[in-house]
Amino acid sequence: MIAKRRWQVVAKLSTELLQRAASQTTTALSHCYTSLESFLKAKLQVIRPPVKPTIATQIYEIRPRADKRGVDLISDALPLGPLWYPGPNAVRNAIGYAKFHIGSRKAVIRIYDEAGNVIQTHEQSDDSQEL
Repeated sequence: MIAKRRWQVVAKLSTELLQRAASQTTTALSHCYTSLESFLKAKLQVIRPPVKPTIATQIYEIRPRADKRGVDLISDALPLGPLWYPGPNAVRNAIGYAKFHIGSRKAVIRIYDEAGNVIQTHEQSDDSQEL
């Protein structure tokens, strides 16, 4: 009876130890798998960098400033963000810069009034050179 009891205790302890070791091994292997997976994804990014989405049509907006001191030229295509044009020729200067920046790409320039309504639109397709 005592031998049987000892055997049950030893079996229970060995089962618990095996379960604990298996759990720790599984955790360690999952960490290794996760780090290996992230490493391979990073290497794949270096080998084949993701393609940046291109804008089919560039949109330029010319909006009057709230402080009534010129206009802002706004577009996602501008590398430095919105540009401020002051003075009486602000709209003409903003249109000129937008046309220069567009080059031969497809684009739309919209001019807004103080209420936010479009008052003028200039469009350029891929094959035409003028707005």
